[in-house]
Amino acid sequence: MPITPYVALDLQQLEKNVRGMTNKLTLQGIEHWPHVKTHKSIELAKFEIECGAKGITCATLQEATVMAKGGINNILLAYPMVGVEKCQQFVQLAKLANIRTIVDSLQGAEQLSNAATNENLIIDIYIAIDYGAHREGIQLEDLESFALKIKKYTGLNIIGVFTYAGTIYQYTTEPEIRKAAKAEADLLLLCAQRLRAIGIDIQRTSGGSTLSSFYAEELKGITESRAGNFIFGDMNAIYAGIYTPKDCALTIRTSVVSIPIKGYATVDAGTKTLTSDQSAEAGYGYIVEEPNIKLVKLNEEHGYLRYDPETIELKIGDVLNIIPNHSCVIPNLTNKIYALNNNELDHIIIPNARY
Repeated sequence: MPITPYVALDLQQLEKNVRGMTNKLTLQGIEHWPHVKTHKSIELAKFEIECGAKGITCATLQEATVMAKGGINNILLAYPMVGVEKCQQFVQLAKLANIRTIVDSLQGAEQLSNAATNENLIIDIYIAIDYGAHREGIQLEDLESFALKIKKYTGLNIIGVFTYAGTIYQYTTEPEIRKAAKAEADLLLLCAQRLRAIGIDIQRTSGGSTLSSFYAEELKGITESRAGNFIFGDMNAIYAGIYTPKDCALTIRTSVVSIPIKGYATVDAGTKTLTSDQSAEAGYGYIVEEPNIKLVKLNEEHGYLRYDPETIELKIGDVLNIIPNHSCVIPNLTNKIYALNNNELDHIIIPNARY
């Protein structure tokens, strides 16, 4: 086994997570287009497709390029293309793979249209709708007027509507999450209906996070879900009530390197391994071996543990597994993920699309 700290991935649990999510969605007639920003790995993206995904979702043009060159054909780039050079690169990539993207501005649409027209290509696009997080997307009242303007651009073909319902992560109870998931689906279906009414043939409705897709029956009617974090799980999923620690496939393995005084210990994993992302409760992760040990602070290469020395014994050299608060960031911080089969090293997975 490698020296600590390192990223460990339980292959059996990973397969359960992938097949479980894809099956949930398939039962509701929803295609799975998992977000690969979670793992950034060609190998894992291909495994998701092997398990039933119809395509993948990418967060950056670089990710999409790596995945296309790695042999993956159906790609949704869930990020607006803005900038002449970026649009030109996207269109060149469209010669290699079946890639589509989202649009939420006339400027971005015009630039993408020009790039596509210059290469005699037609790019499939989704109109992005702002669900309320105000991250991207047009406002609902502008839907028809915006779509009709986009329809005039050559080289672009409106095939769907898209939203990111990030506001769902404020909820922690099943009834709240179910209600939010249904509201997300209802918005997409309403937008599709309104655009069809003005002569725009909407074929695709793209939504779905790990949280909403866990209750896939609430999303029934949309065509595709972009759930991504489900593959690993993390403290966000645990606090939302959809995962338990046993469902989490990815952990950070770290060693106790110092015990300055009783009840205070230091491990060799800090922000450069775990990230400084917070979750619903204080702390920077969950200690699998002993949940009553708290990871209270991080430096770049140090993690600060606090525990009751009367009830918990820690020794220098002890190896601990930490479930991170937010697993999607972890593969971008490492060049190797150690895939374990029954806790034995099976092989190394490369996050090919990391920055």
